[in-house]
Amino acid sequence: MFHKILVPLDGSELAERALEPALRLAQDNQSELLLLSIPFAKHLFVEDPIGYKVISPETSIETTRAELSAYLHRLIETRTPSEAVLYSRIRYGDEASVIVDTAVTEEIDLIVMSTHGFTGLSRWFLGSVTEKVLRSAPCPVLVIRDNKPVSHVLITLDGSQLSEQALAPGFALAHCYDADVTLLRVKQDEILDPNLVTELEAYEQGLGNRAKDDFNFRSDHYLAQLAEQYRHLSRKSVQTIAVTGPVAAEILEAIEAEAIDVVVMSTHGRTGLRRWVYGSVTEKVMRQATCSMLITRPPTEALRV
Repeated sequence: MFHKILVPLDGSELAERALEPALRLAQDNQSELLLLSIPFAKHLFVEDPIGYKVISPETSIETTRAELSAYLHRLIETRTPSEAVLYSRIRYGDEASVIVDTAVTEEIDLIVMSTHGFTGLSRWFLGSVTEKVLRSAPCPVLVIRDNKPVSHVLITLDGSQLSEQALAPGFALAHCYDADVTLLRVKQDEILDPNLVTELEAYEQGLGNRAKDDFNFRSDHYLAQLAEQYRHLSRKSVQTIAVTGPVAAEILEAIEAEAIDVVVMSTHGRTGLRRWVYGSVTEKVMRQATCSMLITRPPTEALRV
């Protein structure tokens, strides 16, 4: 599924947290792995025999570019697995825009990036570049929080076809890591419109009650049906959990209770929304979850009214 993977790197150890998961996915899928770096002005002051002097931003950026070029070359020389193809790009511009534009032009299937604060060459942190990429990425984004091995993946669902966009990438990730999968649905109170039941009964006696029974059956067996449908994609167990309550809170509770390493979510609001809305369940979970996250965005055509 992930035939071309993009990893943005800025030279820091924290950014490199994304590299090992990306390499493993690239090996498992026999993929191409693109390492992307964006130079910026870092060396503003240099020491000379009579003290410090300021160098131009242009010289600073070129110095950083040379460092990043050597850095990417070392990574490719030392990390290239036999089952994957690694290559690099150095591009200029606003970090988030360059990452998204590169994902589009290179037809990337997955972006893998780390969330962190200021360190080394880094200026990326959750709330800035990562969140901007999540809003506009044309493909799933795997947000790495730590170096823990992945042994349990949680896929969240709400009963909609849009949320089910998370199933394929979620199972692909779990397959790569030989991880267990849990499908979680946080249900809202659901009832069949009583007026519809009455109308059906008036049309044919018993039809309304059969429709109500079928509605309840489908609601109760929704997760079981999906688990059965996708079970062949998993090397380990697939379990289901259905709960009722505040959606974000229930997801966060499940992450802790089930010792989840990666939570997989599809970002969308109601039909017609064309981008990720702040204040959404996904944003709340992303800000509070202690695990890594795989975020998918449905195709634009799926979000049209």
